[in-house]
Amino acid sequence: MFFKNITRLTLVFLLTLIISQIGCKKSITTPDVEDLTRPVIWLSVFEMSFSACEAGGTCSPQSLKVKNSGISTLNYTISDDADWLSIDPTSGSSTGQAIEHTVSVNKDGLAAQDESYSATITVTCSEGYNNPQKVTVSLTITKEPPPEIWVNTQELEFSAQEGGSNPSFQNIKIKNKGQSTLNYNITKDASWLTVNPESGSSQGNEKTHKVSVDISGLSEGTYSGTLTIADSKATNSPQLLNVTLTITKEPSPIIWVSSKNLTFEAIEGGQNPSSQIIRIKNNGGGTLDYDISGDASWMTVSPNGGNSQGEEISHTVSVNIGGLSVGAYYGTITIAAPNTTNSPQLVNVTLELSSVSTDNKIEISCSPGSGPTDTIVSIPISIKGNLKEIKVFGSKLTFDAAMFQFQSISKGTLTGTWAAVNGNEISSGTVMIGGFLGSGTPIPIGSEGSIAVITLKVTGSGYSDGHQSQISIQNYADDIVGMTPEPSSTIFTYKK
Repeated sequence: MFFKNITRLTLVFLLTLIISQIGCKKSITTPDVEDLTRPVIWLSVFEMSFSACEAGGTCSPQSLKVKNSGISTLNYTISDDADWLSIDPTSGSSTGQAIEHTVSVNKDGLAAQDESYSATITVTCSEGYNNPQKVTVSLTITKEPPPEIWVNTQELEFSAQEGGSNPSFQNIKIKNKGQSTLNYNITKDASWLTVNPESGSSQGNEKTHKVSVDISGLSEGTYSGTLTIADSKATNSPQLLNVTLTITKEPSPIIWVSSKNLTFEAIEGGQNPSSQIIRIKNNGGGTLDYDISGDASWMTVSPNGGNSQGEEISHTVSVNIGGLSVGAYYGTITIAAPNTTNSPQLVNVTLELSSVSTDNKIEISCSPGSGPTDTIVSIPISIKGNLKEIKVFGSKLTFDAAMFQFQSISKGTLTGTWAAVNGNEISSGTVMIGGFLGSGTPIPIGSEGSIAVITLKVTGSGYSDGHQSQISIQNYADDIVGMTPEPSSTIFTYKK
């Protein structure tokens, strides 16, 4: 007990000595030893401002947080001195946790004036060391509609390893969601927290601010900070953004993504382009639990999240061009995970939508273009820029029966889903070709690719080396009528 008393008396002596050195003109009373065990009132803000237009709607409520930053239990009540002001709830109890109270104003019956209406919120605890504490509240009512603060998020999370590098910065976006012009400032309450720039102005356009943390000198643990976005004329000023920094001794997860850029190409009114794959994995320690989101309505990612301890997870990225006109479209896929050093990671997505091709051509080619006896020759019939949708077609292929033998007919690149593409040799050197949709997919306007592939076998052993043989298409029927043949024939060269 003796040493305990000595410790308390020593603490009082040191406090008295420090106060005496400050040189304050105002008299300061040295606290009693018992004062050190009393609760202390902590408030999240000491000033609040509301703004509204005389003919406009109600002001958005704001938050006041109260907690005990001392010892024992803080039992408190909250009161105000204005009819237009209200707080809910009006009391609370804290042993260290923050209690949130909603502060609202009612401007009904109040007229616009040059000076703001003012009021005081009083937080009272008879046992509190710093009882009472007060918050000044102002209400500005104007003839002009006021601005309103919009922030794209209410919290940010950073993670790093003790003694390691700083985590990647994150962006927040701020804009005016109301009227007039929003002129705002951003303040911080933690030395390890930085925002750049620290102010901005918006008439509805979004402003981007970079939020960074510096872990220098910080040990393992969780740190909390707050960014305060304020404009005295805004109806909902200030807005608070909570920032959490977690520092661990073990290596944190690291997001790895296979590609940072994806490009899709499509024809207006045509088919959606093929889906693409991105792969994500944990390139650090522990387990990576992540979410994926996209900022464009024409883009989807499936699945939209996952977890990895090092294995790669595949995600399908698809686009839907329905309702989109010719032009370039840009979107961003965001891969976010708490407790990582490099969250979020972004994948840029570009969709290039071009106009419909109007060539309206049909052509024939052969591969290979030369060869000896027994060579198998593929002859695709292709279209480019068709002016109408194709659901059925017919044509005739002619060739030198002394040079070739008919083998088969198969589907082309544009008719893979069709019910049938086939034909038969109706006479020596003449093959009829046809295709119909069935339950397959029609060929959309402006397409390019093959609709049928005919296979021939070289049998012309009696021809001399270098002999050229012509293969032709003609008699176009059904949906390919009117297409321009360019070219309508191809040449195969016989080689001994």
